[in-house]
Amino acid sequence: MRLFEEKVFLRLLLVLASVFFAAFIPEIVATKDSLLWAVPYFLADFFLVVVAVMYRFPVIGNRKRMREDVEITAPAPAQTPIRDFKKDLMERDELFQMMVDVSSNGFWTFDVVTGKVYWSKRAIKLLQAQASPIQDSFDLLRERIVESDWLRFKEELKLALETGEKFHLIVSLLDNSAEADKLVISGHVQLNEDGHPIRIVGSLDENSDKQAQEKQNYYYVYQDALTGVYNRKFFLEKLKVDVDMALQRPDYLFAVALLDIDRFGAINTSYSINVGDNVLRVVADRIRAQCRVGDTIARIGPDVFAIVLHDIQKNDDSDVKSIVRRIHSAVKQPIQLDGRELYIGVSMAVALNREVDCVEDIMANVTSSLREMKKSVNHGGIQFFSGGIREKAMRLYKLEFDIRKAIQAQEFVLFYQPIVDITDGNRIVAFEALVRWNQSKSKFISPAEFIPIAEETGLIIPLGAQILKMACLQTKKWVDAGFTDIQVAVNFSAKQFALDNMIDDIKQVLLETQLNPKNLKLEITEYTAVCEAEKTVRIMKALSSMGIQISIDDFGTGYSSLSYLKQFPIHTLKMDKSFIDHVTDDEEDASFARMVIGIAKSMNLDLIAEGVESESQLQFLRDEGCRLIQGFYFSKPLSAENARDYLQEHYAPATTAVAEKRKEIPIIERGYVGESYIP
Repeated sequence: MRLFEEKVFLRLLLVLASVFFAAFIPEIVATKDSLLWAVPYFLADFFLVVVAVMYRFPVIGNRKRMREDVEITAPAPAQTPIRDFKKDLMERDELFQMMVDVSSNGFWTFDVVTGKVYWSKRAIKLLQAQASPIQDSFDLLRERIVESDWLRFKEELKLALETGEKFHLIVSLLDNSAEADKLVISGHVQLNEDGHPIRIVGSLDENSDKQAQEKQNYYYVYQDALTGVYNRKFFLEKLKVDVDMALQRPDYLFAVALLDIDRFGAINTSYSINVGDNVLRVVADRIRAQCRVGDTIARIGPDVFAIVLHDIQKNDDSDVKSIVRRIHSAVKQPIQLDGRELYIGVSMAVALNREVDCVEDIMANVTSSLREMKKSVNHGGIQFFSGGIREKAMRLYKLEFDIRKAIQAQEFVLFYQPIVDITDGNRIVAFEALVRWNQSKSKFISPAEFIPIAEETGLIIPLGAQILKMACLQTKKWVDAGFTDIQVAVNFSAKQFALDNMIDDIKQVLLETQLNPKNLKLEITEYTAVCEAEKTVRIMKALSSMGIQISIDDFGTGYSSLSYLKQFPIHTLKMDKSFIDHVTDDEEDASFARMVIGIAKSMNLDLIAEGVESESQLQFLRDEGCRLIQGFYFSKPLSAENARDYLQEHYAPATTAVAEKRKEIPIIERGYVGESYIP
């Protein structure tokens, strides 16, 4: 019995310590700046409730241990342990009630199983409610706050039970007769051993200006207003906590996942920004539903979500893979919005914290994995980080850095591959300008190695501008040397073509180099042409009105259609090398080549066959009526000096008929006449 009394005495000491904690900790917290920003002002009072609930609900403490205490200290008759047990329970109830009553906050608990709600006296007083039969339900709250806030509270309660996350909101009372016209309601979900919610413990507090401002600021600073999940700032701060914990605990394992909505911009463009916003909300909700309680979800970009899966127990990554696959599968399901059924693509990447010691490392790992996924043939899947991805990412990063330096140092040079007219004595009519990277005096780097990186990083914009100016300067030299009809074709990327100031930039280059636009031809791919068809038509018309001709490169690779070709004011089609390689031994390729030649003839367009390397290929094309040829059969790409030598051997002024056809027919006959060029 003495041991039992000692335990009761210790519990009373705990109560007194808790009251002291409640009285002084808020003042201490209030004096701190950013170090304790995450400690709410009701922490001290909430601590009282946690202790109280441990007394009130022995299952939270240790009922078995309490029984053992009674049995050990009560060797008297059988009725004594029962009597002491009841007495102990009564003492616990009294302690619980005393601790709740001394708190300045109101408290409530919601039993998920029974649906009953307990309201403390302070909570009832704050609500200015009277004790009534509805006191054990949420009706007490519903009758005292405005309808819109009641609906918000129900949504928060439902979400908390589904996700296990805390909630916090400010509600307005129906009138100002209570102690405050606004109250702050917070709730915390308690789970059983199986992870299922059993009750919600919450607080009710006056909404003082200082408290409201601090709590509101917290949500403004750390919450994404559109989706309700955390924002990038909170995500990075929380991620740093995990990294620091992993450094202290080598066995602590966590994972970071990125989720990117593919072609999200097309949703905003095709429907509306409101539809896009609703899609983001649905995606956020679906991610929440698949994550575990306690995992961190954030929106860190316009269409990118990040998830931190904390404290992974299995070292074989099976838990991570299972969760990520569930998220991926759930998010990509069709979305029903305003009678529409929308399908979205989702790319995901995952990296664990193995072998990383800072936030930057793990973010670099998962970001490079996402980039790898979006470029792969399995675009729209899940990419798990590996050492090979890290090595590749480092190589690409170094290459990007080197490209930047090379643009500044003007290490890129142009080679020129001739385009000849086989119906006019193999006369050269044009060059295609092909860029090479002269990294050292004896080493040239192929564009296949650096153009994709330049495209991805946006460096294609300054690089493309440099290429255009170099090509125009060189062409002007040839024109001044007497090769007046020579044209030079310059490739334009999709990013260059999409620039709002592209036309003005081209005009400026022509003005600076004094090159006549008739000597310049721009080549774009089929994809670039059809990506934004209406905008493409406007740009092409503007270029044509200046006298610049336009070619569709790699024609036949599957993007365009005849309906698009009819809209575009183009002058030339270029048949891709892949369709030339086997025209003499593959009837399907031969039939396709004939079809492309027929399309060009029917639309009065020039056709250039690329990649011609053999006499048999040349003869096939000659027989089918294709007159413009480009390929190694006639010449490999040449330096500017060697290109001039080639011009001297193979150039001849175009006949008047050919010159007029090239210059006027594609523009006048198809109705795209614009203002003439004025140097």
